Amino acid sequence: MMRRGCALAPVMLACCAPPQAAGAPWAGSMELETGLRPPVPGARRDTRASLELGWEGRLGADWRFKLADRFEHFGGNERRSINTVKDAYLSWSGSAESAIDIGRVNLRQGVATGYNPSDYFRARAVRTIVSVDPEKLRRSRSGTYMVQGQRVWDGASLSAVLAPRIGHDEDGTNAVARAMLAGSVRLAPDFQPQALLLLEEGAAPQFGLNLSALLGDAVSVHAEWSGGRQRDLLARALDRPGEAAWRNRLAAGATFTAANGLSLTAEYHWCGAALDGTPWKALAQQPAQYWRYRSFVQREQEPPTREAAFAMLLWPDALRPRLDWSAILKRDLQDSSMLLWSELRWRLDRADIALQWTHLRGRSGAQYAAYGERNSWRLMAQWYW
Repeated sequence: MMRRGCALAPVMLACCAPPQAAGAPWAGSMELETGLRPPVPGARRDTRASLELGWEGRLGADWRFKLADRFEHFGGNERRSINTVKDAYLSWSGSAESAIDIGRVNLRQGVATGYNPSDYFRARAVRTIVSVDPEKLRRSRSGTYMVQGQRVWDGASLSAVLAPRIGHDEDGTNAVARAMLAGSVRLAPDFQPQALLLLEEGAAPQFGLNLSALLGDAVSVHAEWSGGRQRDLLARALDRPGEAAWRNRLAAGATFTAANGLSLTAEYHWCGAALDGTPWKALAQQPAQYWRYRSFVQREQEPPTREAAFAMLLWPDALRPRLDWSAILKRDLQDSSMLLWSELRWRLDRADIALQWTHLRGRSGAQYAAYGERNSWRLMAQWYW
């Protein structure tokens, strides 16, 4: 049915996740990636090697443990290695309707694809930018130490999260104490909105809402909103006084799924705490503050400017069986810069081979043109077990 096709986008986004045989607690993958040419003449070619391991199994009738870890080594001019603990938690389930998790959990919220305003645990969780694909970034990020309780009823759900502040690491996922409530109620057969409340140490409460619905057999629509009193991102990045005001964030769009499996998502993004046109252009004339701001918003997983457009195409078996095509377009509506990314992926039985192309366009200092290289090609191989 075409209606079922509308729900395929999350599944296709996860097509690169390591497969796990039924009953096998271990799963893993190894990934090798290289740029096909140096970013600038005389520089070393960028390379990346990653190893991902996961274990999930039962420790008793009601107990389960999950562990997922990702180690990465980056070559090129700046060699470094980073280890990311994505999940390491113990789960107790007294019944099919309730569960409690304790440990390090990669908790993700939101219905949008390119930007998730209500994904409150995304800040400081991405250790390395390994892909343009936002779903791959969400899967590869660091978990947060927390206690999470969940309860599900027929047509409703409720979850509560408590994440304490641990240590003095300002870049850690537990740099501040947080508590979150999330609940949903089914109002119609294909409509179950979710509401969220975030309480964070030293900050005003933040409110979130997730909506999604089917329109006919081939189109689904979604909207994700978050709002609350905050200082703007520039004041927070430069650690200077700023007026706390109500800031809205929004990601809204639609997904069309064709009979041949092709899926196209288009979204509009708004971040009321980010810079609009004039202040953004002025900041580009101050390199030290500009890059400090860019580093901060990247760590917080926020856009640097106020408005953006996003589109994503996924087409499994596009040109032949097991040869998939995907593409992403990001356009900054404040400075008109653009990022275009495309990938061809050949899926073998226990491996993938992918060729990726990235094109950047815009003036100097614009969001997507600031990193220099306008066209780049990358080759990647990934093995699963």
